[in-house]
Amino acid sequence: MAYADQERIVASLKRGTYRGSADGVEEEVIERVRAAWQDRGYFKVQVRGDVKMLTGSPTSSRIAVTALVDEGQQYRLREITFKNNRAISNTRALRNLFPTKDGDVFSRKEIAKGLENLSKAYGQVGYVNFTSIPNTGIDDERELIDLDIDVDEGKQFYVSSVNVLGLGEGAPHNTTEDLLLKPGDVYNQRLADLFVENHASLLPTDASPNSGIHLRPDEKSGMVAVTFDFRRCPTD
Repeated sequence: MAYADQERIVASLKRGTYRGSADGVEEEVIERVRAAWQDRGYFKVQVRGDVKMLTGSPTSSRIAVTALVDEGQQYRLREITFKNNRAISNTRALRNLFPTKDGDVFSRKEIAKGLENLSKAYGQVGYVNFTSIPNTGIDDERELIDLDIDVDEGKQFYVSSVNVLGLGEGAPHNTTEDLLLKPGDVYNQRLADLFVENHASLLPTDASPNSGIHLRPDEKSGMVAVTFDFRRCPTD
């Protein structure tokens, strides 16, 4: 890897704040180094670390972590294929969910983003239990990687009921008017996310948007009960 890229990685690591034991911080730094190299195509990179305590106090410590990197070969993406994708059979549409193009440097981050987009696409058409497994085929001679995505779509779910909890005096009177999910509809994760995004101010300040959506799928009937929970102290 170019020296300038290595310097940027080091600078980013130095800006971070770390918590836990020295060994735990060492492990976190090593994983971040590994991810940084893999984002630049060094898929088989090997990283070893060594940690040294510099200063310590009851509340904070300064440590030095040395990362020894054996980067190996840099790989590029040859192609991405899919199997067992029945509900969405348009492989070109699925391929376009991945930001990395054929021939680009193989990036762990870009592949992860594509897998996230794939999950969202299936979530928009009711497949709430969707999972995917990326399998890599490595051609060391040509320094290329093939990615085969094994899709497990699960069952398509329809909305059985929609409940909204925690709309108190601070909520606008018409809060639920923009709720586009209705009983009988195919479940659409994007519409659920949009409703929470539009009313994010009602969530606890430290809550993530996804924490406001609770699904109770019934595998036998193919129906899912949807609850939006804006309570400050939600209970089951």
